Amino acid sequence: METWKEFYNKIMDDFGFDKEKDVESARILNEIIKKEKNNIDIEEVKELINGKEVYVFGAGPSLKKHIKIIKEKNTKNPIIAADGATKALLEENIIPNIIISDLDGDINSIIEANKKGAIVVVHAHGDNIEKIKKHAKILKNIIGSTQIPNFEQLKLNLINYGGFTDGDRCCFLAEYLEAKKIILCGMDFGIYVTKYSRPNIKNDIEIADEIKQKKLKYAEELVNWLKMHGKSDVVYLE
Repeated sequence: METWKEFYNKIMDDFGFDKEKDVESARILNEIIKKEKNNIDIEEVKELINGKEVYVFGAGPSLKKHIKIIKEKNTKNPIIAADGATKALLEENIIPNIIISDLDGDINSIIEANKKGAIVVVHAHGDNIEKIKKHAKILKNIIGSTQIPNFEQLKLNLINYGGFTDGDRCCFLAEYLEAKKIILCGMDFGIYVTKYSRPNIKNDIEIADEIKQKKLKYAEELVNWLKMHGKSDVVYLE
């Protein structure tokens, strides 16, 4: 958490994000989980990932190509999907085991996958309060997550495993749950986004706006940090 605190403060200052809004969002998510009792214990989730090779799907330009490779392999390895990547996986009749989401991707795909057994890690941050209020209560088998470094002091039934974007948080969750190997799919970083990441764009792939490009740079930095310092082996799908 001390290392994450340094990243967190740097990111929040760089983007001008409101830390108090992060706290508000975390409290709201915590209250919804408390009321709805729709959460799952993190230890149950750990059984899915611990000691295994895990595919992590981001929503980058290589997403569809990598899904086809995985489909041809007919692998039974666990899959963790970042938010918008869920829709692309469903299009190929693949249900991810875990979805990491701040609820700004295709929510219908997330709900559908959740109904079919996917666990959803719902992430609270200052910009998605209304989405949490609207959608968190209708999902089941969820885990609440926050990015606040000192969240233990707030006595919330949430977790913080590090990470900033949905994609790199998938990797940090896999590390947190002690995956043997993290295999990156659709994790291109760079300057391009797909319709799975940004549903409102006109074309399948477009150049990302300045804010998204900056987020992708942080995501790459965090994944590289994890490759250097984490216990899980982190590789790109060949």
